[in-house]
Amino acid sequence: MSVAAAAGLAAGGGPGLGGGTELLAVAVVLAVAATSLGRTAVREARWALRADGFRVTRTDLGNAAAVALGAPVTYALSVWVGIGPVVASALVGLCAYLLSETYGAPAYCGSFVGMATPAAGADLAAVVAAGLVAGGVFVAAKRAFNGFGGKLGTTAFIGCLSVAALGGLSPGTGSVPAPTVAAGLVAAAAVAALVTFLVSVRLDHGPVVASAVVGLAAGVVCPQLFAAGDAVAAVAFCASFAGMATPERIPGPGAMLLAGGVSGVAFVGAAPHFVGFGGKLGTIAFAACLVTAGLLSLGRAVAPVGGDAATG
Repeated sequence: MSVAAAAGLAAGGGPGLGGGTELLAVAVVLAVAATSLGRTAVREARWALRADGFRVTRTDLGNAAAVALGAPVTYALSVWVGIGPVVASALVGLCAYLLSETYGAPAYCGSFVGMATPAAGADLAAVVAAGLVAGGVFVAAKRAFNGFGGKLGTTAFIGCLSVAALGGLSPGTGSVPAPTVAAGLVAAAAVAALVTFLVSVRLDHGPVVASAVVGLAAGVVCPQLFAAGDAVAAVAFCASFAGMATPERIPGPGAMLLAGGVSGVAFVGAAPHFVGFGGKLGTIAFAACLVTAGLLSLGRAVAPVGGDAATG
């Protein structure tokens, strides 16, 4: 089953449509998503390239060190202690932020590297190397895509990909969930993103605490409640990264529900790919935020509001 078909099933579609109609619908959805993502990415890249005066500060060095340290600590908790990647990452992120608000976010980024599992052939050496690369990327990208949920996870994913390119990691195998399970995962993702956003923005606890609390709760509770509890915990944690977006990027609960739902659909479609890689969940959330922001931008361009709107 293709990623696109899986996404369709996750949204509640079934096999009743004809093959040609289904392929056309999938092509339209992918085209809109790609256009939305590309529109946002190009705009952000242009802004980042115009920024001048880039220099590495003492704080940057501390951030890189926090990323590098968060990776092996999370891996040790996840694999050696056995509490699993979701709980380990959430716990490291929450504790790091409570210890130091300055370095909480970079340590949380490093924890996503540490979510790499033996399913991808991850060992401590590979995680340490990926953490070092991610630390460098964190500093290099400090002016790019700020405010988008999932940026930290994408940074971690780049670190893991770099190690994989040298043979240190190799993706495990996975499968797309059944349609009924997929639909539940999409719904859970939408709720998790919204809850994270509300805790972060409306309750003013900030994105790191909000995401970590949602991830910790999901990682502890969901495996006890649901047959597919590990997947529910993972998709909730994934969507919590989308919920870390600022209101300037994803403006309001309605838009965040959309971003969470897109995260859930992408999570289902990406289930067979990059299994065991740290940062995969954040990369999914990052793409979902870019797509959502692009859709909102396209909507404003197609149907302007206020003074630009046509009146009869």
